Parts: sequence; C-alpha cells; structure tokens
Amino acid sequence: MNSAIPARRRPKTGTMTRIVLLISFFILAGRLLFIIPGAIEHHQQKKAVTPPATLSTSDTRQP
Repeated sequence: MNSAIPARRRPKTGTMTRIVLLISFFILAGRLLFIIPGAIEHHQQKKAVTPPATLSTSDTRQP
C-alpha cells in the first residue's frame, strides 16, 4: 500500500448540497416576501382602473 499520499478527508457532497439548497431557499423566500406587497398593490390598482367589459358601437357582429 502506498502511504506517500496522505488520505485527506473531503467534506461530504451531501452536506454541501444541503447548504447550497438552504441558501437558495432563503434567497427565494426573501424575494417572494419582498415582492408580495407590491404585487398586491398593483393588483388592487389594476382592478380599480379597469372598466367592466362592454360591447362597443363599432362591433358589427349580430348576437
């Protein structure tokens, strides 16, 4: 057995994957929490401004 190269212990890929996924989840959750108030306000403004759909006088189709 060749003992010239010492066996170094590498960090397990499972723990590294968990750390990366956890960081990604925190970034995603933070972005969602940051965006939600603006999206709600935009939805309310759009709902208040949009008039109900009516038939225009230039519509030539017969019902």
